Amino acid sequence: MESAMVALVVEKLGKMVIEQINKEASLVLSFREDFEWLSNKLTRIRSYLREADLRSAHNESVKSWLLDVAEIALDAEDILDECAVQSEGTDNESAQSSCVCAFSYSQLVFRYKMARRIKDVKDRMRSILIVDAKELKLVGDVTHSNQPSTSTAQNVNWRGFNMIERDSHPAVAIESKVEQVSRLLDDPAAPVIAVVGMGGVGKTFLMQNVFSRIKDKFEKSIWLAISQTYSLKKLQAALARELDLDDVVNERVDEVKAQELIHGRLASTKFLIVLDDVWRATEQENLVLALGIPRGNNPESKIVVTTRSRHVSSNMNARVYELQTLSKEESWNLFCAFAFKGNQPTHHLEGIARQVEGECGKLPLAVKIVAASLANTTLSREWESKLQQLRAASSTEDPIMQILKLSYDSLPAHLKPCFVYLSFFPEDEEIDYQYLINLWVAEGYIPQGDDQLDIGWSYICHLQSLCLVERVHAGVGEYGYGVCYRRFKLHDLLLDLAMSIAKESQCAFSVEEAFKKDLTVQTGRTCHRILMGKRSIGDDDVKVMVRNRAYSASYLRTISFSKNLGIQNIPPNLINGARVLRVLDLSGTGISALPNCVGNLKLLRVLNLNETNITEVPECVKSIKGLRFLDISFCMSLEQFPKWIGELNSLEHLDIRQYIEKSMPKGISKLVSLQVLKLTDMNKLSVEDNDFLQLQHFVNLVNLRELLISIHHEAELKSIEDGILASLVKVRNLIIQNVTTDNCPPVSEKMLAMKDLESLSLIRFAVPNWICGFSNLMELKLSNCHCVEYPALEIMPSLITLYLSENSNCKALPKGFGKPGGFPKLRVFEIIDFVVLEELPELEDGAMPRLEILQVLSCENLKKHPCGLELLKSLKECHLYYMKVTQMSESGELLNKLKANNPNVKIYGLEN
Repeated sequence: MESAMVALVVEKLGKMVIEQINKEASLVLSFREDFEWLSNKLTRIRSYLREADLRSAHNESVKSWLLDVAEIALDAEDILDECAVQSEGTDNESAQSSCVCAFSYSQLVFRYKMARRIKDVKDRMRSILIVDAKELKLVGDVTHSNQPSTSTAQNVNWRGFNMIERDSHPAVAIESKVEQVSRLLDDPAAPVIAVVGMGGVGKTFLMQNVFSRIKDKFEKSIWLAISQTYSLKKLQAALARELDLDDVVNERVDEVKAQELIHGRLASTKFLIVLDDVWRATEQENLVLALGIPRGNNPESKIVVTTRSRHVSSNMNARVYELQTLSKEESWNLFCAFAFKGNQPTHHLEGIARQVEGECGKLPLAVKIVAASLANTTLSREWESKLQQLRAASSTEDPIMQILKLSYDSLPAHLKPCFVYLSFFPEDEEIDYQYLINLWVAEGYIPQGDDQLDIGWSYICHLQSLCLVERVHAGVGEYGYGVCYRRFKLHDLLLDLAMSIAKESQCAFSVEEAFKKDLTVQTGRTCHRILMGKRSIGDDDVKVMVRNRAYSASYLRTISFSKNLGIQNIPPNLINGARVLRVLDLSGTGISALPNCVGNLKLLRVLNLNETNITEVPECVKSIKGLRFLDISFCMSLEQFPKWIGELNSLEHLDIRQYIEKSMPKGISKLVSLQVLKLTDMNKLSVEDNDFLQLQHFVNLVNLRELLISIHHEAELKSIEDGILASLVKVRNLIIQNVTTDNCPPVSEKMLAMKDLESLSLIRFAVPNWICGFSNLMELKLSNCHCVEYPALEIMPSLITLYLSENSNCKALPKGFGKPGGFPKLRVFEIIDFVVLEELPELEDGAMPRLEILQVLSCENLKKHPCGLELLKSLKECHLYYMKVTQMSESGELLNKLKANNPNVKIYGLEN
């Protein structure tokens, strides 16, 4: 981790020095020789990093040296960033001033302080160079030091939703286990079932498959993820949210009253509730009763618990299903699925491959991570090296964690800090890809620029290809690469790995450690990041943390209090002096105001106020000229939108969803760096007042990648017809919703200028034939369009997801939909709520060759089942819920055909 950080900072320093010199930034020019000296020395040190990394695992002196180097690199980066920001303000003032005096007193003071800090960093650097040369005897790698960093040298191609072809969870040896658990759930004498097994054995994956198969048989089906340090009150609120119990959701009642309300709502309901990953028994009798879930009232209701602990299952008096590790054959098949894309290895690799697989302990998580790390590797010596590493790991006290760490150790330098940063997300958190990329950019892991989203996405894809992150699977009606493929999470064991590496680096601490009074005595170092998302904390806890001797605001780069409602106030002394803070995440807290000293955070890049109680965004925020990410979505107490928003000219991501003021300020049109603008249909544009944002102002936002526009007025509709959006040529995700009239003409053909468009949603618009001209479009959603006929969508070469819904005019879809060669890349096809649709096109052999998920829902006028479904060889899931036809006599015949041609396909609807 430390060596990766140094490599990143060295690259950034070199680029920033050149960039600021070219800008003739006064403060940077003043210290030009110092910055160049630091950059050269860090480049020299970088040549030692490869050997230092190898020796640090067994040599405390080398490990300590690496930590010192990383701190110096971070301090150098902070100084350069501060000078760059200060230069921007100073140079602007100088350009506008006619004063003879070149510098103000405050500017001279700033220069003096910077000079002292630079001298300190240089002195520490000289000491480091002496240590590595005379004491540690590290050998420099000249070739390595001259190589460009992979973070910028790689060729990045966005093509955003081109995720890894294979699923992160191939269906190896799962079907029989799903059947076994399903049979247990049919037993009326087993109201509570516990799926018990060691970490990484696949308990959650098994229950996800069971849940998706049987959830529609219950009136209420609810999935709750249980963290190691869960709050009973928050769990009750999460459960109550599914039951529409507002008093419990908003925590207006105590835990005992919440139990009563939940029990009362579920008592007469046939329900299925899954409590995933219960680590410990509560002080109460068991978690089921503590939450208020009734047990035994209805023999058809079921509760399933997944856990590593038999004590948890016995405490709940549950029927146990013990999930064992894989059999030898299952383990080998899973290994081949990831290492060889499901094929068998070549003859010269089979022997060594079987030995490597045998060292994974038949644990699914270990098997797939090791296999993924060797995918596309054909050199025998690389397989031999991996085998030796695995054998060494197997002899340690915690072999599984050591096996997982091997995958981290083999990551490219630019991905190591990106993976470790994931330790800052709470357990079971679903991580939004855009937010994650913005955090990486703020921390300097990704160079800022027009292609930062592209680079960040490629990093996520790389981590997923190695099975170090997994995509969050969407439920029925949520499929699509623009929806479910944008959220990720870590397996618990991988989160533990990321946290242990972060702690080892001594630059990140969990909240419990941040509260230890003697932490500085133990480590000799200060915290560079604080995370408050690991447990429920309040204002008093924050005060304790501030008094902690390990906490130093002057070194802090990230603060996250996310999802801690107990925090009602942010004390000024928490962030006073936090001059290098890059990320301030207060989302989901109970704060109602920000202290004015937030305006002093000149290096702040990310400010997340999502779902807080703030009534205003204080005007001091406008002085943070480098702010790139601002989220004020779902702030229901926000009284007015900041009218000075246009002064944040570096802003790239603005999220104002659910802001309900009538109109938005015209200043948004000045945000020319904006890449993502998240709105809802409540965010109305103005057609009457020139002081407010109008649709034609969007032509200035030429860097937008993502946009939702809701048309409320005829004037806006005219702008759409005139092709006002054609200037937004960088847009990749576009939603246009019309609420003016049912008879809306098609959008302008000028939109074809959006050549990079990947996801398009049209709501209540006529569908033009030219829409097929979007050759790069991967996701198309047409809702409430009321077409009698649809264009030849099957010719679209890149389409992956097609979602058609709410049509009251279309009686038959085009026959071309079922022709050979049609929809060459389509994987997900949904047809929902077509009230007069009478027939679906007959599928011929070769049609939709890659289709994986087919859904036909609420098409009650269908006269027969679709013909040729059995020819869809790639089909994994088939949802056929269209009422009248579901009960037709040929349902059994179609079911048999589907199973005969594709035994692994999951079929829903026909079996009911």
